[in-house]
Amino acid sequence: MRAPRRLREVPLSLEVVDGWRAWSVVEEGGELRLSSLTRAERWEPAEPFVASCLRRGHAPPGRACSCGVYAAVEPEELAGLGKIAGAAIGQVSLWGRIAEHRRGYRAAIAYPARLRLVCVVCLGEGVGVPATRLDHDPSAPERLFPLCGTHAAGRVLPPAGPFETRLLSTYQVELVPDRSIGRIRNDRVGERAKRRGRRRVSAIAVALLTLLVAVAVVRDRGPGGQVPKPTASTSVFHAAPGPEPQGGVPLPFDRATNGLISSPRIRVLLLTPKQFGAPRCGRLTASDVVPAECADPRADVFVEDVGPAGADREGTCSDATAFTTRKGDRLLCWRLLPQR
Repeated sequence: MRAPRRLREVPLSLEVVDGWRAWSVVEEGGELRLSSLTRAERWEPAEPFVASCLRRGHAPPGRACSCGVYAAVEPEELAGLGKIAGAAIGQVSLWGRIAEHRRGYRAAIAYPARLRLVCVVCLGEGVGVPATRLDHDPSAPERLFPLCGTHAAGRVLPPAGPFETRLLSTYQVELVPDRSIGRIRNDRVGERAKRRGRRRVSAIAVALLTLLVAVAVVRDRGPGGQVPKPTASTSVFHAAPGPEPQGGVPLPFDRATNGLISSPRIRVLLLTPKQFGAPRCGRLTASDVVPAECADPRADVFVEDVGPAGADREGTCSDATAFTTRKGDRLLCWRLLPQR
């Protein structure tokens, strides 16, 4: 009997990935909290949300599992939430292990970066509209039910602004701008489907053209079936080896691997913030980390992980973290480089 094929784990991402998602908002004991839409999971302020899975034997997100923190690539995708539409939408930072899909991600760790209260009814209909009034869900009084002016008409309800300000202050994040809210439209989703259809038609046309050119080349072969050698004016292109680009942007590394980077001196796992653009190393002093090139013999630490600056150390950094620093709104976890 053949042993079952063991699936490789989802690789660790070398960068923080930004996505879009929606949440429910609940008020408990006078405190506002974000809650996942499909599971009763609270997102605590200043703590990274770590995904869990009911199955054993793998770390979220698993390749053959649906576990992980879900996020869309673009805010337009939130127009398809339908009946599970939430009270708040926002941009979310994802890190750790990240599974990439055609229209979104599943990640191991996440934390909101920007938030906005939106009309629940409008979002359920596939339209993003900022909330102006606030009601409570009749089936769950602790759950907020933000509404726009149109859907709140005829009712005396408190303004949504003070609740939104409290929510932003609680999670220490910024407000989602109006232009991002305006991108959530059902018609935009339809336009994207049409564009995908046009791209398929274009791909088929290119394939047919390539076939016709190949047939013409076969017909133009000289005696003995030899193809004429290219003249000086003929251009010959060779595809450079490397990871396949996604969306026209070359990947910084091969996502089919586990994200390991090799160098003459070290082979370590580097999780580097997107803004750095490359692995980050430094030299540890008594009170700080001095930046240094990773190939510099004096470098003795590297960035192992990154998370929100207000995050719990145990939630972002590992037991092997030797030092932590802050860069803007990010917490950097520095780990000792291996000895030669």
